[in-house]
Amino acid sequence: MKIMLLTLLFLIMPGSGHGQCSRTSATTTFAKNKRNLLDLLIKNTPLHDGFYNSSVGSNSDQVYGVAQCKANISTNVCANCLNSSITLVDGCSESPEIESIHSLCITKITNKNIFGVWTNSSTATYGNQGLEDPLVFSKGFAMMEDLASNAPYQPLMYQAAVIDVGVDGKRYGLAQCGRYLSRLNCRSCLEDRLQGFRSYVENRTGWEILGSSCSMWYSNVSDTYKTLNVSVVEIAPLTMPSDGQVPPGTTSVTSGAKRCHGRIVTETKIWISTFTILFLATQGFHFS
Repeated sequence: MKIMLLTLLFLIMPGSGHGQCSRTSATTTFAKNKRNLLDLLIKNTPLHDGFYNSSVGSNSDQVYGVAQCKANISTNVCANCLNSSITLVDGCSESPEIESIHSLCITKITNKNIFGVWTNSSTATYGNQGLEDPLVFSKGFAMMEDLASNAPYQPLMYQAAVIDVGVDGKRYGLAQCGRYLSRLNCRSCLEDRLQGFRSYVENRTGWEILGSSCSMWYSNVSDTYKTLNVSVVEIAPLTMPSDGQVPPGTTSVTSGAKRCHGRIVTETKIWISTFTILFLATQGFHFS
């Protein structure tokens, strides 16, 4: 088996990501159903708070799909991200299962009923901002652990937080699950991924753990885009000082719940990064 690694720069695609598809042949009808389902996902996901799942076909030609966008991005950014999945589907036209995972959206289409099922298939990346002070990372990681525990119980199964770490500034965290999961499975997924990748991301200033079932983001840079019905809430009751500033070490949280305290600073910054695809070749090229 010959393996070729191609690294492509997607200059119009925000965020990082990867795509894969299995190598088993599928019927022509199944391939058509898969493309029709993708069209449904792309059309409806931005219109339903960034989440949509559906199925097309019947019996052996039935295909299931789910798509979700990061809860704090605009509908336009969501749609643009999902549109990038079209290339992957076209490249995997004979495959019964495809998965596209980007920093801002995920798309999964398969011949198996995945609704309610979480998988531990994930990818982790970290940026080049350098290493954290271990004490700062410890505070930030504790914030991420809180998110893993609390995000599953928010209306959108999403929560974002910011913590002031003093002279080192602020650290921002986000956690989100596919809303086809139960809340218990969502929490299991987040906690499993956080612990499973801890040694890989330890003391990193910025990192992402991305998966079709759940994802987490951590950075020293604000990651607040135009929101999809997301507001600010605190994890625990907090007595605000007279100057209105949040004390260092206190976590402010963004979720699909009501506004309790804090503020969101909206930015339109989009990061361009490398999109890496592994091509495994046997008789022809396939995504892996």
